[in-house]
Amino acid sequence: MEHRSDARPTLRAVLTASITAGAFFAPVGPATGIDTETAAGERSARSDRAGLQTMSIPDTGARDTPLVAELEPATVRDFGLVAVTWDHGTAAANTRVSVRNRVAGAWTPWQDLGIEPDEGPSAAEESSARDGTAPLWVGRADAVAVRVTAGSGSAPEGLRVVTVASAPDVADGGATDSSFRASSGRRIKRAPAFPSIPDIVTRDRWGADPKLGDACWDPVYGSSAKMVFIHHTVNSNDYAPSDGAAILRSIQAYHTQGRGWCDIGYNFLVDRFGTIYEGRRGGLRLPVRGAHSGDYNTNSVGISMIGNFDEVKVPAAMKNAVIRLVGWRLGTSYMPVRGTVMLNHQRFDRISGHRDAMATTCPGQYGYSWLAGLRHRVHSYLGRFRSAIEAKGDRLGRAVTGAVFVGENKVAGGRHTKFRKGAMWAKPGLGTHWLSGRPLRLYRSLHGTSSPLGFPRSDLRETAVSRVGTVAFEKGRMFVGPRSTPRALWGRVLRRYTKLGSITGNLGLPTSSIAVNRVGERATFQQGSISWDRETDLVTVVYR
Repeated sequence: MEHRSDARPTLRAVLTASITAGAFFAPVGPATGIDTETAAGERSARSDRAGLQTMSIPDTGARDTPLVAELEPATVRDFGLVAVTWDHGTAAANTRVSVRNRVAGAWTPWQDLGIEPDEGPSAAEESSARDGTAPLWVGRADAVAVRVTAGSGSAPEGLRVVTVASAPDVADGGATDSSFRASSGRRIKRAPAFPSIPDIVTRDRWGADPKLGDACWDPVYGSSAKMVFIHHTVNSNDYAPSDGAAILRSIQAYHTQGRGWCDIGYNFLVDRFGTIYEGRRGGLRLPVRGAHSGDYNTNSVGISMIGNFDEVKVPAAMKNAVIRLVGWRLGTSYMPVRGTVMLNHQRFDRISGHRDAMATTCPGQYGYSWLAGLRHRVHSYLGRFRSAIEAKGDRLGRAVTGAVFVGENKVAGGRHTKFRKGAMWAKPGLGTHWLSGRPLRLYRSLHGTSSPLGFPRSDLRETAVSRVGTVAFEKGRMFVGPRSTPRALWGRVLRRYTKLGSITGNLGLPTSSIAVNRVGERATFQQGSISWDRETDLVTVVYR
């Protein structure tokens, strides 16, 4: 059971105004426009730092028209995103939601908001979450009207229209520059030898607000990134490069404040210029459980393309960025691109669309038709990637290693992969080596490859002393007894210990790792100690 904070974080410039059931909306003034001043009959709503506003919906009884609810024109402080939400499970299957907005003094045509059933967390993950539409990015508007139709004649309960300010406030210490260089959208000329992490705009750079819901539970992790779900935001397709950060902040506000989720739902988002954004918090490299595909969030990666790809084809820059992102995420986790995987008792292609899991059109007709091409392109992108760590993991078997938890990444001239049951390192000239259990815990406590030990150059292996093992490193050695804490030695102390016979010599086994003090370094043994004086460079051996 996940803890949810009772105190809802406040949101600057987020509005929810109730949709009032009533007669069909009749535009005020000409259909092509309306005065920027509030017209007669409009309902005004304000948004402020107090957060969400709601108004009850009167019980209207039976209807003889498909229109079941409407919001007459309401003036709102400038907003950039609009959506509609309702109580979970109360919308009929044929419910449709349409909005029109006043932009620069003129009313837009009616636009349908995509209804995304089961997008987000499963009921078991966040039982108090609300259902709703996909958010629509409008840039800058100051009034909205909504109508809801349903063939059943029954309106969803608790209907609210949600608007988010055109430029939602940046959290203290957050980003101030909303324009980012879309390097990941460059044309892919050839397959890389290693699928490095692409350039990703992190949460702090796009100005994610940690107060907007995502403090209500700690990130939840699966066992591995086994597959990818491709989404689209059903958003505007004509946003500018400088809109990216504001769109991300608006979606975060909508998901947390409007839908009641604990954080933005997608793990990553990609704009039409090829900029990749970090979505849900918890770590770029970790298998963070998102809130994007209902019962199939665990062990899947949710990537949402910002735009409506029912209306337009996926731009080339966006495609290139998605290929790099998926190639990195699946490739470094040693997951095949082709073939299928079982997820929560359902079988999916390793790269699937949201509609493969839910009753939705997401990621749009053009986005979905591209998935076969995406699988082919990612397969080609990974064509030159050969991993010694993956090969050794296959030899050891998943019963030994477990699934990949953090994918392979470059570190200090070599590579490193974290598995569920241990970790592996590879470096030219040193080979590929596996650590787990007590030796791994000590190595990590010493800061791994940046420690005085450097990279491993052996697995744990037996020694001449019964039930005592050793691990060799670039610059040191670890000694592992049957029950005691492993001990790590390096430098001048280790060299003298080795000359004295190591574990078969008169000093016996180490009883401590090297301790660094103001004078130098010192380690204790069963029968004495070895000290190195940094200033004089003298090594002293003391026997008991």
